[in-house]
Amino acid sequence: MLISADWVVPVSGPPIRDGAIRVDASTIADIGPRDELIERHPHVTCTDFPGCIITPGLVNAHTHLSLTVLEGLIPPQEFHEWIGRIPIAVRALNRDDLAVSASLGAIECLMAGTTVVGDIAYGPEAPAAASDKGVAGMFFWEVLGIGGNDLEKQLQQDDFPDSPPKSCAGRARCGLSPHAPYTSGPELLRAARRLTREHNSGFAVHIAESPAEVELIMDGTGALSHLALRLASGFSAPGLTPVRYLHSLDALEGTVAIHCVHVPPSDIRLLANNAQGVVFCPRSNDYLHTGLAPITRLMNAGARIGLGTDSSASNTDLDLLKELRALIDRAPTISSERALRIVTIEGAEVLGLDNSFGSLEEGKQADLAIWNMPGTSDPIRDLVHHGSGDSIEAVMSAGLWRVRSGQPAFPTRNIELAAREATSKAAKALKG
Repeated sequence: MLISADWVVPVSGPPIRDGAIRVDASTIADIGPRDELIERHPHVTCTDFPGCIITPGLVNAHTHLSLTVLEGLIPPQEFHEWIGRIPIAVRALNRDDLAVSASLGAIECLMAGTTVVGDIAYGPEAPAAASDKGVAGMFFWEVLGIGGNDLEKQLQQDDFPDSPPKSCAGRARCGLSPHAPYTSGPELLRAARRLTREHNSGFAVHIAESPAEVELIMDGTGALSHLALRLASGFSAPGLTPVRYLHSLDALEGTVAIHCVHVPPSDIRLLANNAQGVVFCPRSNDYLHTGLAPITRLMNAGARIGLGTDSSASNTDLDLLKELRALIDRAPTISSERALRIVTIEGAEVLGLDNSFGSLEEGKQADLAIWNMPGTSDPIRDLVHHGSGDSIEAVMSAGLWRVRSGQPAFPTRNIELAAREATSKAAKALKG
């Protein structure tokens, strides 16, 4: 099929006025001006979207889809208070609830133009549910509260694939995430990093997110010390910054470093030179009162940058373009072109998925977001500064329509009903 619009924005090249894309099965087969593609493929049906912009499906580089049903249950508050509430809510949910929550999160991502995520998973439910709805990504199995010697047994219990490179070679790739230094001790961080290197799979850590984390790692004191004592087996304060602590454990190189709010100037170059990329979540940082990340410093140091909405438990929605404007508010020197790259190809690079996603190029996955923005003469600027889920006209992933006329292209009622029940369970648990 051919799909055309007023503008096609490949990201890998300049915008194409009156552009078109040829989709063959699940991949992009051709791209260029509409008239040229119609001439090259005269017998292929063309679907036109007048007044619209076509971009790659967006890349939300940090999500917790399994927590989508917690939206609005825990109000904005200090990070150390919030994180104590999350396990109470999660323990009230069974595996079916987590699958429904991930399904709901995948739908909300699609409705905001996102087709790729960097998701923190608690088992196979999130990748299975997301894949079923057409959302691809890197799914990091979260581990915490165990020793390094217990890792492989825990992964078996959590149904982590025995051979991630073979089992996760499609649209859903697999990795590991020892949650954070205050819930995962040094041996667990080392063991998880060794295993991901052996498997050539993704590795992510929440790092330098809050002042309490900095205090814990520097001095062994503060609001997270009780959590570390209970969960971070073998931890003792090394007297280092969080980034240097990860580096000392050989767990920084090639890592997706999430949040990175409290990174002093002396650590900027170390982080930029070693991490696979840095993922910022500015609205979540606001929600949890954790501070402002050194976005411009890290960009100037050459760090790859991704952007994530984090979980619905610490944000108001999963709309990545709204998140992008929050990023620009904190780093106003970011150009519109760089901003769009951060939520497309650069985010895909951070997750190690840029061979298939993040730009509109021949041979890549046919993941498209089609935005209703008539009359624009500068599609990148207008999309970055004015686009949102409200602008979505259609979304395609793997060559299939997932959103049409601004609505899901598949039934969602049963998912929504089941999600409400899961939300009710979590809300009762939180009330005690």
